[in-house]
Amino acid sequence: MFLNLGAARDDNARRPASGEILAVGEAYTVINGDLTVIGDLIGDGHIEVKGTVKGTINSRSVEILKTGVVEGAVIAESAIIRGQVIGPVRANTVIAATNARIVGSVFHNVLTIEPGAKLEGRRPWRPHIDRNLDNE
Repeated sequence: MFLNLGAARDDNARRPASGEILAVGEAYTVINGDLTVIGDLIGDGHIEVKGTVKGTINSRSVEILKTGVVEGAVIAESAIIRGQVIGPVRANTVIAATNARIVGSVFHNVLTIEPGAKLEGRRPWRPHIDRNLDNE
C-alpha cells in the first residue's frame, strides 16, 4: 500500500528524479501500481504515484510515473508527469515527460514539455505558485 521511506532511506532506496533534491529525513511516499486511493493526499515531502489517485495531491514534490493516473488536481512546488493527470496541475516547475497526458490547465513558472507529451488545456504562466492556496 503506502511506502514511506522517510528517514529510513538507505543506499538501496530509489533515487530522486533528475533535478530533484530531497532533504535528509524528508518523507517519501509511494502509491504502488496495485493501489487506488480515493481522497486527497497532502504532504510536505515527495509523493510518487504508480497507481491511481482519485482526489487532489498537494505536496512539495510530486512524480506521476508512466503507470500512474491522477483524477484531480496536482499541486506542488515541482511536478514531474510521466503518466496521466485528468485535472489541473499547479506547480512552480512542471515537467511533462514523453509519455505524459495532461487534461486540464497547467499553471506554472517553468514548464518543460518533452516530445511525445500530450497537453489538453491552457498553460498560463505564473510568477510563483503557492501550494497553500486553494484558488488563484
